Amino acid sequence: MSKIMKGIQYFSDKDHEMTCQEVFESQFMSGAVTLEVSETPVNYGFLGFGVAITGASCYELFQMEPQQRRKILEDIYSEDGLNLSVARLSVGASDYSAELYSYDDEPFDTALEHFSVERDKEYIIPMIKEILEIRPDLYLFASPWSPPGWMKTGGQMCGGYMRREYIDCYAEYFIRYLKAYEEEGIIIRAVTPQNEPETHQFGKMPACIWHPEIESSFILSLKKKLKENNLDVKVWMYDHSFTGTQRVLWMLENTKGLKENCDGAAFHYYDGAIEETMKIRKQYPDLELHFTEGGPRLFDNYGNDWCKWGIMCSKALNLGYRSFTGWNLILNECGGPNIGPFFCGGLVTEDRVSKEIEHSGQYKTFRHIAPFIHPDSKIYAVSPDPYFGEYMSQYPNIMKKTEGFLIENKTEEKVLVLVNPNQNKMQLQIRLEQKWYYVEMMPESISTIVFQR
Repeated sequence: MSKIMKGIQYFSDKDHEMTCQEVFESQFMSGAVTLEVSETPVNYGFLGFGVAITGASCYELFQMEPQQRRKILEDIYSEDGLNLSVARLSVGASDYSAELYSYDDEPFDTALEHFSVERDKEYIIPMIKEILEIRPDLYLFASPWSPPGWMKTGGQMCGGYMRREYIDCYAEYFIRYLKAYEEEGIIIRAVTPQNEPETHQFGKMPACIWHPEIESSFILSLKKKLKENNLDVKVWMYDHSFTGTQRVLWMLENTKGLKENCDGAAFHYYDGAIEETMKIRKQYPDLELHFTEGGPRLFDNYGNDWCKWGIMCSKALNLGYRSFTGWNLILNECGGPNIGPFFCGGLVTEDRVSKEIEHSGQYKTFRHIAPFIHPDSKIYAVSPDPYFGEYMSQYPNIMKKTEGFLIENKTEEKVLVLVNPNQNKMQLQIRLEQKWYYVEMMPESISTIVFQR
């Protein structure tokens, strides 16, 4: 006879962080919301959660005392900490860099004789190496915010359009970058052609607009060069908002050879709904989908937006995304260093005066999820049964549905993650292995319930 599962709930709300309480086996409660678990996994082989190791983050880390830096990095990347296992790098400068540069700023150097990553060796590459000491299996992917200015209209890194005549040269630029980093012991596993290819950001930061035909041609050129150089590196197209779903579909449908040479599509959460991207999944089920950018806002619920990120993570996992990457690893109290117009916050913030560390709501969300998901985890969708509905008499303060998922690990451990975005307490129940369990969700809270024998 198998042992009865016991449940331990860890919950976070405005007054608690990972507070622990027991979840008991229960009888059916007719007035509670009943949760249903999908019959088959909706996600398997998930790469993990991560953040961007931007130039700004590396600069902040480099300024710290080594012991303090090590403590922060172990908290974020070790298996005993957040267990982050994916990271994004910027190819040259992003808006969250301390300096504005590319790897070849010599005008019209099509032979790339002046190509060099020497500038990264001061504080970017050393910080990446320190992180790899803690997490040697970290899955790294890289994105450029702009090609060298001379490859673009306007001749500058900030704004402008990519020019077709430099497609092959820029593909070679990528190869040089990948090899230069490999020589430093940093293996990059995937790249995107351009961060946010549908905006020039009005010339206020490194940015570049790419016509979809130019992006398609570049992917084909890059993939050819990767094969010629025996580099096992994936290419994820697009790397912009969910609203670009139709662009991605158009490119795949109208570019010969693209679907065979593109490994995935990358998306940000800034515009549109993630559900839109299921049009891609329906037509191209073998194309990987990745969430590659979205982070806390420094002056907008920075430390308490765990429900937003809990819902976003839940949706991504339930829709079969292969990875989930936030934005900056760490920034200072002003959201810097920053050579752009936005006020983003880091996963963690360091106050340069007090030296105190503040955790974002996204950090708290990752703490509820990332340590419990492993490469062999099976993820099942969890949602209210079909009989859950809105109380229209309470309009416009209608109760929103609970978002969540169930993680099944080889250790026979089951982990239930739930988000209650409402201002009221929710009474929930779920049936696992022929037993009912009652779960109480506090207002605007996220919970992780670990069931073990």
